[in-house]
Amino acid sequence: MRHRSLYRGGPGTSRPAGTRGETGFAWAPPKGWTRTAKSPSNIHYHAPGGKQEIAASYALVRGGDLMTQWREAEQGSHDVPGYRNIRLERTTFNGRPAVVWDYYFTQDGDPWKARQMGFDEGGKSYQVNIWYLAATEDGALRTYSAVTSSFTPL
Repeated sequence: MRHRSLYRGGPGTSRPAGTRGETGFAWAPPKGWTRTAKSPSNIHYHAPGGKQEIAASYALVRGGDLMTQWREAEQGSHDVPGYRNIRLERTTFNGRPAVVWDYYFTQDGDPWKARQMGFDEGGKSYQVNIWYLAATEDGALRTYSAVTSSFTPL
């Protein structure tokens, strides 16, 4: 299977300047967005107007291959309204093996898209995800790129 790198940069173990420290990771979330902590290690930000949501989280590694786990999750997504897989593939994130999953879904009758990226490191499994109204894709992916480039496991 082909591996494509999503992001550049080296692994970091300390909080980079300009980032917000969370439980287990640091990142630079979008300015002006509303923060919601689902738990200390699962943080969401909502864009003004509600057309985009970005989240980062970590949990203890469940064991086994991350791609296998995500394939199982993808198989369980077929009952989500409007779900259609775009891609689920191995990649790298800052030199680490990672998985990326892009898909379509419907929310309140509108077409949405999602990108989820995850990797395991140091006994923890990390994710940086975005869900967005399909019509906002260019801006959403620019925001996602900026946020993921700042993401650092701690």
